[in-house]
Amino acid sequence: MLLMKTLVLTAWTENMEEVATITASTKIDYAHKHGYQYKAPILEQRPNEYPAWGKLRLLLDYLPTVDRLFWIDADSLVTNLDISLERIPYIDGLTASRDWGIDSSLRDFSSSAMILTPKALPLIESAAQKIHWANYPLWDQSSLHEAAREFGSLLHILPRRALNAVPQELHPFAIEPWQEGDFLCHLTSKSNQERKTFLDSFLQRH
Repeated sequence: MLLMKTLVLTAWTENMEEVATITASTKIDYAHKHGYQYKAPILEQRPNEYPAWGKLRLLLDYLPTVDRLFWIDADSLVTNLDISLERIPYIDGLTASRDWGIDSSLRDFSSSAMILTPKALPLIESAAQKIHWANYPLWDQSSLHEAAREFGSLLHILPRRALNAVPQELHPFAIEPWQEGDFLCHLTSKSNQERKTFLDSFLQRH
């Protein structure tokens, strides 16, 4: 059986470096353990464009070069190195987890962590063209939601904790929060200082 060329990809802006270097170390360890490639470019900041929008450009650049791409936002860390991508029921397309909020519908997914194959390129290309989201929350995630309505057959949504487990310590009302043994821990919707404080405490305990 031929091995898949798999890339673990993350990125961040310079203002997130203190948090991102901590979370990136877990992604490096994960990629090394499973024989995946790893890249972490610095996101380019452009006028009238929120930095997260650059995620779509990176996906368009890297996705055609690999068999499988695993995107992880800078504010997520790997908390279970043993869960290989082969153990996750992803599709030939884009696989993500349901968003963490109580008001998220079954079709609302988080773009914080996604498993993609080149077959997902039409969906990503469509999202990148929706520049009305480039500086309007939730940026890339909103554009991906809109594009997914056009390319629904290329989307697979997993339960929240598969790729988008949010800790109750940061969000007391998180639905299906992070638990011991979960693959990823997503430190969403907090300041970098709050994330750093959480990481310092979390890593001491685990």
